[in-house]
Amino acid sequence: MTRMTRLHEALLELGLEDLIPLPEAASAPEVLAAIGGSRPPEAIARALLDLLSWNLVQVWTGHWQAEPMLATREAAETLLVDEEKYAFGAEGDRGERVYYVNVANYRA
Repeated sequence: MTRMTRLHEALLELGLEDLIPLPEAASAPEVLAAIGGSRPPEAIARALLDLLSWNLVQVWTGHWQAEPMLATREAAETLLVDEEKYAFGAEGDRGERVYYVNVANYRA
């Protein structure tokens, strides 16, 4: 496991609330503060991929009007690097929305 950063911690904290849509994570003040000068989608994707590989988050997906479903690890990795998934109303957000959640929600 690589070192836990402020961004990892901010994403985990935000993910304790519920299923968090990627665009919400990309605009959260605590996440943006932790990113600093990096590009939000790229930095968030890297951090979420780390958290996924450490089994600290799950990735869910589905049409924004429907109940999301848990994504497979392979699908999650592909979805997390799709920059269109990080903006509400973007072409990639209109059909299938991507969410993440801190697995601590399910251990409580």
